[in-house]
Amino acid sequence: MGLSKRGLAFLMGCLWLPATGVLAQTGVTTVPAVVPPQSTEPAKPPVLVAPKLKQFVEATYPPDALAQGLTAQVVVELVLVIAPDGTVGDAQVKTPVGNGFDEAALEAGRKMTFEPATRDGQPVPARVVFPYVFEVKEAPKPVEVEAPPKPGQLEGTARGADDKQPLAAVDVLLESLDLDPKVTRHAVTDSAGHFVFDGLVAGGYRVHLSKVEWISQDADETVAAGEATSVVYRLQPTPDTEAFHAVARVAPPPREVTRRTIGREELTRIPGTRGDALRAVELLPGVARPPFGSGVIIVRGSAPNDTQVLLDGIPVPLLYHFGGLTSFINSRLLESVDFYPGNFSVRYGRRRGGIIEATVADPPRDQLHAVADLNFIDGSAIVEGPITSKWEFAAAARRSWIDFVFDQIVSSTSVSALAAPVYYDYQAVTTYRPTDRDKLRLMVYGSSDAFRLLLKEPSDTDSAVSGNFKLGTQFHRVHASWSHKVSDRVDHDLEVAVGHFNFDLGLGSAFDFALSGTDIYVRSEWRARMSDNVRLIGGLDLAAVPGTVTYSGPPVTQQEGNPDNGSNATPLSNRSRVTANDRFTVVDPAVYLETDLDIHPVRVELGSRLDYFSEIDAFSFDPRASAHYSIDDKTRLKGGLGLFAQPPQYQESSFAFGNPHLGPTHTAHVDVGVERDLGESVHLGVEGFYKYLWDRIIGTQFGEFPQFINGGRGRVFGLEVSAKVNPTGRFFGYLSYTLSRSERQDRHEGYKLFDFDQPHILTLSGVYRLGRGWEAGATFRLVSGNPTTPVIGAVYNKDSGQYSPVFGSLNSVRSSLFHRLDVRIEKAWSLNPGKIALYLDVQNIYNHTNSEGIVYDFEYRRSMSISGLPIFPNLGLRGEL
Repeated sequence: MGLSKRGLAFLMGCLWLPATGVLAQTGVTTVPAVVPPQSTEPAKPPVLVAPKLKQFVEATYPPDALAQGLTAQVVVELVLVIAPDGTVGDAQVKTPVGNGFDEAALEAGRKMTFEPATRDGQPVPARVVFPYVFEVKEAPKPVEVEAPPKPGQLEGTARGADDKQPLAAVDVLLESLDLDPKVTRHAVTDSAGHFVFDGLVAGGYRVHLSKVEWISQDADETVAAGEATSVVYRLQPTPDTEAFHAVARVAPPPREVTRRTIGREELTRIPGTRGDALRAVELLPGVARPPFGSGVIIVRGSAPNDTQVLLDGIPVPLLYHFGGLTSFINSRLLESVDFYPGNFSVRYGRRRGGIIEATVADPPRDQLHAVADLNFIDGSAIVEGPITSKWEFAAAARRSWIDFVFDQIVSSTSVSALAAPVYYDYQAVTTYRPTDRDKLRLMVYGSSDAFRLLLKEPSDTDSAVSGNFKLGTQFHRVHASWSHKVSDRVDHDLEVAVGHFNFDLGLGSAFDFALSGTDIYVRSEWRARMSDNVRLIGGLDLAAVPGTVTYSGPPVTQQEGNPDNGSNATPLSNRSRVTANDRFTVVDPAVYLETDLDIHPVRVELGSRLDYFSEIDAFSFDPRASAHYSIDDKTRLKGGLGLFAQPPQYQESSFAFGNPHLGPTHTAHVDVGVERDLGESVHLGVEGFYKYLWDRIIGTQFGEFPQFINGGRGRVFGLEVSAKVNPTGRFFGYLSYTLSRSERQDRHEGYKLFDFDQPHILTLSGVYRLGRGWEAGATFRLVSGNPTTPVIGAVYNKDSGQYSPVFGSLNSVRSSLFHRLDVRIEKAWSLNPGKIALYLDVQNIYNHTNSEGIVYDFEYRRSMSISGLPIFPNLGLRGEL
C-alpha cells in the first residue's frame, strides 16, 4: 500500500488570521496602544505575509483503515495556530472523519514547523486551515521474473571438402551477432576435427574457421535455449597459398603409419583412468596391461624401457606418481595425447618400441578460467586465461592426501612410517605472440614422490630386508619454445629444456641406489613446402645428461628373461654385494631428414635418422618409409617399414657396472593395415604388425666378464582391431582388440615367451551424456595373464640361514585371466558463471580378485597368489569457472 499526503497545498486553500482573532483564541492578552495624534494624511494599510511550511511531517496511515482497504481520498482539515517562532502552538480538527484519521492528522500537524507570518516585517501569530489528505493506492503488481533461458550449445566438426577427413588444429572463433555485451569465444578442433562451445545464450552467432593452407570459412548459426546445435563444416584446401598472400604455418605432414590420438574432449572423461589423459593410453590397441603398481607402458610386446613419453617433443623422466596412481601433469593443460605404437617418424629416436607425446594446449584467450578438483586421493587446481591480447598464462598444482591417513593404516603392522607417502606436481605455462609470425612459450613444471618406512622386523624370506625403506623420485624443468614463420613456405620450431632429476631407492643396509643429474634437451626443426605436392622436413635432436650415481647391492643383472628380477628373486642375504660411485656425462646428438610426397590418391613419406651415442661411442643410421593409399573418400590402405635403434641403459654400459663396449640394440618394424570411416564419427581399423629384434643386451653366462653382451634376439607379431566413435554427439567410445605373441631368444637357446607377453587384450570403453548434467561411462578389460617362471625347489644356504629358489623353465606358466570393470558417473550443475560437478569413479566395481603373480614361503614349499587392485571407489568434487 502507498500513502499520499497533499498537505503541500496548505496555503492555496487555507485561511489564516493575524492579530486579534488568533490571540483571542489562544488566550493572548493584548496591551492597549498609545493613540498618536490624528494626522490629516490617510493611514497606510499594513503589509501582511502568510506563513510558509518549512518541514512537513507524514502521518501514519491508521492501521484499522488500512486493514479495511479504504480506497477513497480522506480529507482532514486542521486548524493550526502558528506561534511567532514558527512552531504549531495548537491544533484541532475542523471536520472530523473518524477511523483514526483525526488523531493521525493531529499528531503529524503538531510536529510541523513554519516560517511565521509577518505584519510589516514583524512575526505575528497566525491561524491556518490545513487540509490533510490521506490516500490509499493500489500496491504495484509484482513483476513476474521469468526464469533465465537455459544455455545452448554449439558443436561442430571440420572436415576436408574433398576427402571428408577430419581436420585437426582448426582455429574456431565464435562471435555473437545480437547480444549486448558481445560474446566472443575461441576453440581449436581436436584430432577428430571436433569443437564445442557450451553455455551459450540463445541467439545468433558467427563462426569463423581458419587453418593453414585451407580457405577460411564463415557461417552464421542460431543457438536455441536448452538445445545443442551440431554442424559439419567442409573446408576447401587453398589452391595456392602465395596467391592469397597469406601468413600461414606449414603444418607437418603425417609421418607415421599408425597414430592414435586422444583429443581434448575425451582426455578427462574415460572411466577407470581417474580423469588422467596419459593413463587413457593403456586402453588403446597394442598396449599391454602393466602389473599392478609398476607404472610401466608395454607397447606391442616391447620392454617397458623401449617406449618413450614426451611433452611437446621433450622426453620426461617420470610418467606416473607411485607406480601408476596418476601422471605427472594436469590433463586439463593438454591439447591431445598422440600414441605411436610402431613405425614412428624419424623425428623420434633413441627408442625402438613406441612413442607417447602429450601436447600442451595454448591457454585460452577469451577470459579467465579456473578449475578445482578434490577427491579421496588428491586435490588439484588450475587457473588460466589472457594477460593481454597477445599474452596468456596457465598454472596448475596437485598434491596427494595419502600421508594424512597412512599412519593409521600401518600402525597395526610390523612397519612404521618415517615419512608417509606424498606426491605433488606443478605446471606453469605462458604464451606470447609478439607478431603474427612468432609464438613464444615458456613452461616450468616438476613432480615429486617421497616415501619412507621403518621395517621393525626382518622379512621371513630374507633377513637382509630390514631397517629403513625409502623411495624418492623428483624432477624439475624449465622448457622454452619458439615457433617462427620464416616465409610463406618455411617454418622453424625451436625447443630448449633444462632440468634436474633425482631418484633414490633404499632397503636397509642390503640395497641403496641414488641417481641425480641435469638433463638438457634441444630440438630444432625446419619445415618447407617445396611445391604443392612435396614437403621437406629436417631437424636436430640433442640430449645431454651429466650426473652421478651411487650403488650398493647385488650385482646388476639382465633385465628381460631373468626370474631373479621378479617377486621370487633369490634373497639378498644369499647374494654377493657390489659398491660403486660414478660420475657420467652422456651427449647424444641426432639429425634427421624427411620428405613427404603427396600425389592423390597416394602419399609417401621417406625419412632417415642418424644418431650418435656417446656412452658407447657408436653411430646408428635408421631409414624409415610409409605409404597411404586412398581407395575412396572413406577407405585407406597403409603400410610402413623402418629401422629403430636404442642405446644401452646406464647400468649396462657404464664402467662401474657393465660393458662400455656394447653396441646399440636394433629393431625392424613392418606394418600393414586398412582404415574405414562409417559416417561422420565412426572410425574402424585393422592392422597387422611384425617386429624383429637383434643385438639385444643380455647377461653373460654366470655373470662373467664383461657382464653384458649384444647377443639376444626377439620377435613380435600380431593383429590389432580398433573402432572409435568420435565425441560429436552425446556418446564417444573405443573398442580395441590385440592378438599378439612376443618372444625372446638368449644366446643359442630356443625362443621363450617375453615377460609381458599377453596374447589377448580386449578393451571396451564408452561415455554417454544422459542430459540434465548427467554423464555415465564404463570401461571393461579382458587380458591374458602374464607368463611366470615356476619355482621347482630350493637350496639352503647355511651361512645366511636362507633358502634360494630353484627355477623351472623360463616363463612356462601363465597367471590367470585378468578382467575388470570400471565405472564413472558424473553430475554437473551449471552456475552463473561456471559449473560444479560431483563424480564417482569406481575401479573393479565387482571386486574381482585378479592374480598379479605368485609368492612362496621361506622354504619355497607353499605358495599363494598376489592379489591385484580390489574395488576402489574415488569420490570427487570439481568446480569450474
